[in-house]
Amino acid sequence: MAEKIKIEKNTVAETLLLPLSGRADCSKKYPEVFKDAEAERIVESIDYDFSALSYSSFVVLSWAVRKRFLLGCARAYLAEHPNATIVNLGCGADTCFDELDNGKCHFLNLDLPEVIAAREKFTACHEREKNVGASAFDLSWLEQVETSREDGLFVMSGGVLFYFEEEKVKSLFLALAQKFPAGGICFDAVNKKGLEKSNKVVEKSGNKGAKIVFSLDDAEKELSAWSPAFKKVSVCRRLAPEIKKAKSIPFGTRFAVNMGLRLGFMQFVEIRFK
Repeated sequence: MAEKIKIEKNTVAETLLLPLSGRADCSKKYPEVFKDAEAERIVESIDYDFSALSYSSFVVLSWAVRKRFLLGCARAYLAEHPNATIVNLGCGADTCFDELDNGKCHFLNLDLPEVIAAREKFTACHEREKNVGASAFDLSWLEQVETSREDGLFVMSGGVLFYFEEEKVKSLFLALAQKFPAGGICFDAVNKKGLEKSNKVVEKSGNKGAKIVFSLDDAEKELSAWSPAFKKVSVCRRLAPEIKKAKSIPFGTRFAVNMGLRLGFMQFVEIRFK
């Protein structure tokens, strides 16, 4: 039996474990809609007391729903641009290549250097996949994209962008739209009420460095105004029918997540460029 990877408390590697363990948990409990064998495998390979992690069933389900949305957008893009590069911006310990690989596309996992170093303890890259340690806002990472402008680029980002000021997010989106005019991006966001609720929870926890600063009350209207290069802005406001009807998921949890989407407390957004 291979020796397990030891993860110490209060390290960068530890910050990757919360969403990872949440996805693995959903995979075990609700495999008919959220099977994630890689998340389960990675959790099993780590020497860490996962029982010490505390999170609500609402948060766990929202992580799994978010990943499903991001993968769905990326699959749709690859159906139109099979040779494209898919970028997992703020990848953490998330593994998506196997679920998206069509035999032609390229995949780029982007996160801060210390996060990428931790990630590489858990999982190795496949052919046509690479890890890049850099800030998303240091656009030199675009030089690592191996496909052409015509092949296309699609970015998916979960749990990242709402921690940055609007102007930073806007500058990133405009740069992507300029360099890859047929590209796109999908990400999660919150409205102002969702921002306030989230930050109250953060304040109670005593964590002063994890506050959300970027929100969208009307994503279609606000983002479309950023640039005429944005061909289409769409927002997912409801759970997919198969998730909404999944009897293995407690009704109250499904209802809470669905209402969160409908009220905009959490949002899943996609932009296509032109």
